[in-house]
Amino acid sequence: MSKLVKMKARLTPISYAVQAQIGDAFNLDALAQLFIKLEEQNDITPQLEQVLDYAKYIPVTNVQAVYGGGEILSRKKGVGIGKDYSGTGDDIPLAEVEYDTVNLPVKIGTIGYQYSVVELATAQAMNLTLEADKVQAANLAAEKHMSNVAWYGYTKANASGVLTQVNGFLNQTGVTVVAAQYNWATATIEQVLADFNNSLSEVSELFDGDASIQPDTYLMASNQYLNLSTRVVADSGGKTFLDWVSEKNIFATQGKPLTIRGSGRGNDKGTAGADRSIIYRRDPSCIQFKGNSVEFLTAQPKGLDVLVPGHYKYQGVWLKRVDSLRYLDHV
Repeated sequence: MSKLVKMKARLTPISYAVQAQIGDAFNLDALAQLFIKLEEQNDITPQLEQVLDYAKYIPVTNVQAVYGGGEILSRKKGVGIGKDYSGTGDDIPLAEVEYDTVNLPVKIGTIGYQYSVVELATAQAMNLTLEADKVQAANLAAEKHMSNVAWYGYTKANASGVLTQVNGFLNQTGVTVVAAQYNWATATIEQVLADFNNSLSEVSELFDGDASIQPDTYLMASNQYLNLSTRVVADSGGKTFLDWVSEKNIFATQGKPLTIRGSGRGNDKGTAGADRSIIYRRDPSCIQFKGNSVEFLTAQPKGLDVLVPGHYKYQGVWLKRVDSLRYLDHV
């Protein structure tokens, strides 16, 4: 079905009201083309780019399930390691798989925009294009909602008092939380590097970790990023702590890629209000954000206005491999 046919079907309920304003010059095809242009003018404004920042760090996929559905996910983490056989009987180590379960229900968000019948009639009668600000504002409002869900999740109670938990990028359950030992605003470069390396992986995994879940992105709380980027290492030729850590961390010395970025999203979001940095593998096989763009529906008369409601589905952040992400909570 073409865009024009779909749009004409959406506008049929309000066509009589616009026609009453215009008279015999009314043309439904022209009105439909007007709305198609409006909804296609969805430029990435600076404001929209800012709220879409989560998509820079988390792979985004569409929701396929319907409302009321969703997924119950069993996440796994293998533990254990083999050892040499001593030849003396019952000394065989056991491998285990640790499981936890998360619920990923389909949620619905809503937003809309509206124009007055007079605005639409004038635009069509004079062959003018309406400003797309209202449609852009609706898309921005939906993305603000998705951004909050992606970063922070939420907990809500329904009318019966049953809580629904949606976890975000900064509050996943079941992951390792590493506590920094030093205050990076005053610590020596050796102390900062020790904290940094400890947050990358368990000591026993620093050299022999699973490559499929090995971190490749270090999203540092911007308070801490600022500390490292403004402090200079003594006798280093002007290198900052950030330069030094980037070059000397345990991954860099092994030739393993690690992208280090700063984000204000993690400031004060850790345990007891600590800054929280996220160390993770930016790979859809490890982590995804599941959410759809706004779909606008049939226009509805509302007094002298025309309301165009929209909806979008989301499930939040799906951490598929719980051992591919960890947090560093700073002093």
